[in-house]
Amino acid sequence: MLMRQMLQHTLRFHITYNMKIFNRLVFIALLCMPLAAQEKPLPSPTATAQNAEQDPDLAELTRKAESGDTDATQQIYTAYALLGNTEQAKAWAARYEEQLTSKSESGDTQSMMQLATAYLKGQDYMPQDFGKAVNWFVRAAESGQPAAAFILGELFSQQNNTAEADKFYRMAYAEYEKLTAAISGEPTTAQRNALYWQGYMQLMGIGTAKNAAEGISKMEQADNAWAWSQLYKCYVKGIGVEKDAERAIGYARKLADEAKDGMMAWVVGSAYLEGKNAPKDETLGRKYLELAADANIAEAIYHKGTLLLAEGKTKEAFDCFNQAGSMGLPAAMTATAKLLLTGADGVEKDESRALNMLQTASDYYNDLRAPYELGLYYDSVGEPELANNWYRIASDRGVIEAMARRGLLHITPNSGVNWSPTQMYRWWRTGSDAGDATCSRYLNLFLFVFIPLVLILTFGVPILVVHLLNKKAQAEEEQPPTTDADK
Repeated sequence: MLMRQMLQHTLRFHITYNMKIFNRLVFIALLCMPLAAQEKPLPSPTATAQNAEQDPDLAELTRKAESGDTDATQQIYTAYALLGNTEQAKAWAARYEEQLTSKSESGDTQSMMQLATAYLKGQDYMPQDFGKAVNWFVRAAESGQPAAAFILGELFSQQNNTAEADKFYRMAYAEYEKLTAAISGEPTTAQRNALYWQGYMQLMGIGTAKNAAEGISKMEQADNAWAWSQLYKCYVKGIGVEKDAERAIGYARKLADEAKDGMMAWVVGSAYLEGKNAPKDETLGRKYLELAADANIAEAIYHKGTLLLAEGKTKEAFDCFNQAGSMGLPAAMTATAKLLLTGADGVEKDESRALNMLQTASDYYNDLRAPYELGLYYDSVGEPELANNWYRIASDRGVIEAMARRGLLHITPNSGVNWSPTQMYRWWRTGSDAGDATCSRYLNLFLFVFIPLVLILTFGVPILVVHLLNKKAQAEEEQPPTTDADK
């Protein structure tokens, strides 16, 4: 009991004052929960009825909750919260806490984990309580729940308290080892999860001696979404194995096909479309790109828009850009705005909306291209001061097309930037090295036309006279002497 109280005090202090640790803990707690929680949660209740009591789904959940179903109780108070019924939401949240506490006190480790996680992250009308969270994680760990021990180990590791961290990590590893040792035949879901965590801990040397080969083998045996995700990272980054792009994409495909992971579908689609880390394959690339877009991955929707635009399907591309932009992808905002500025091929022109989108993409999302597009626009409407301001921002962000203009500004009086041929040369050299044709042309003109012209104008006449006199003298010296016979 004394140890538990000391842990509560220590962990409460560090969690409260280190949000990075707290956020990581919440993530790990939720990641570990499938070991303790139901695999298929109950369907969320609808919130369409004017009166919550008239909702048939809510009525069914109420019946289950009153019989002691904590998952149903949780969904009820969430439903009331969504309906704005604060009084009922608070009452059902209190009942949820009471039910979980009662089950936890009776020794149910699954309930301990659910209760600890709820206190750790806080939710709706059940506020955070770090002390209670730590108490239940410790009790769950002492009851043989490896996920709780791992979470505590992670926390102490973040605090650089290696002794306590290693103690809880070793506790977690020992419990995972027990679960995997009991495998006979086809592993259960819990055993696959344990294989993954045991393999991960062996791979990283957490709670046990580091053994990368054995860790990779355990994760391959786990053969679940967690394992595929980690194996993908291992083969991409060379963690415990040699880098192998082909195997990495294989695991990414399993995540996309079997786990319906939209982000991995985007990774696979991009790889096949661009021919990076996988053979170029337009058909497979499009297939996975569509899967990712259907999963509402903004980057995939934007990429789909770029392909449609290249095919001349401007309106369809615009719809994709607009959708991805509304999801907060700045590149898509900029692409949408460009089409709104031109108003071509079925897209209604709207300069005001386009300029607002570009400004938002630039100011709030630090998009690279947005300030350059604003510079082009203000150039086109005869507002050079505004254009120059946006070109400066774009060049500072590394947009090579803006560097040619930035160089000119450094040799233009009253341009808003300091007069400096050195800076002019630096911007043009940077743009030229990055492959910008305009910067290369300006640089060549500067080096091979402007500088020689200045030298000629400055020193040309004296040098030319001296050169002609030297040439005449040389010619006279080389001329053979005349004789009387020649005369």
